[in-house]
Amino acid sequence: MSQKPNFFKIGLFVVLALLILAGAIIFFGGGKFFEEKTTIETYFDQSVQGLSIGASLEFQGVQIGNVSYIGFAFNEYKTNRQYVLVRAQIYSNKVAGKGKGRLYETDKARVEGFKEMISQGLRLQLASQGITGIAFLNAVYLDPARYPALEHEWKPEYMYIPSAPGTITQITETIEELSDSIDNIDFKQISEEIEKLVVSLNKTVEDAKVGELSKDLKELIKSLNSTVTELDTILKSNDAKQTLANVTAITSDLRTTLNRTDRLLSSREHSLKLTMENIERVTEDARELMDMLKKYPSWVLFGNPPPHIGGEDKAE
Repeated sequence: MSQKPNFFKIGLFVVLALLILAGAIIFFGGGKFFEEKTTIETYFDQSVQGLSIGASLEFQGVQIGNVSYIGFAFNEYKTNRQYVLVRAQIYSNKVAGKGKGRLYETDKARVEGFKEMISQGLRLQLASQGITGIAFLNAVYLDPARYPALEHEWKPEYMYIPSAPGTITQITETIEELSDSIDNIDFKQISEEIEKLVVSLNKTVEDAKVGELSKDLKELIKSLNSTVTELDTILKSNDAKQTLANVTAITSDLRTTLNRTDRLLSSREHSLKLTMENIERVTEDARELMDMLKKYPSWVLFGNPPPHIGGEDKAE
């Protein structure tokens, strides 16, 4: 006869197992189920492949929340834009602080704080964790002018933080642009231009007769070397040294003579002036004597003095 199962014990075992499981979830979850959370949302106009619900939301390497929803924007809002809508929950104690150092005291202050950070360039990027390839949301500060918010005509249900292309996307886009640039390069034309340039250079070299120019240049260098050698020999010879010594002696003698002449002219300057004055007086007396001879030549022959002009008038 088979024994009947004890449903009471089975039920008690199931209840105890559920309680233990719930306690483990609460314990290992660090109390996240009871933490105060702030929901934010963002929109991507690119693929979010690799991102899944539960992925972490990090800021400067610190986890501040988790992704809670991934879908299309047209499923939540009336729009034709094919944006990917991503929502995440931020743990308030991670971004607000506790005790005296609390950053935001109220929800209103928290919202205003987020708006200020967004205006300064806070953006959400899709990033990857190392070589594992696990995607997560990364909050970073970027240039708001370079990465403006995506256009949307609806009012977001939660706090909206604009997105920015992820690093992987940027690298991919750069590679694609580089590939397009390479594709647009006409290598055949470049090859033809290089070939033409080589032919032109060869013709120029042949026309210039580089061999003859090189020969003439060698002859010129040889002649210059010979001239320099001869000049050096002349300068080092005894005759050249004696000539330089004679030039030096002559220069010294000439300098001495000039100094003596200068001193002589300085000492004789007064005597020369008196001599010139005497010569001037003698010349004047000689001129008067010649005038007298022209007027009274008998005076020179007979020695009688010339008649006085006044006496002649009285005798008459």
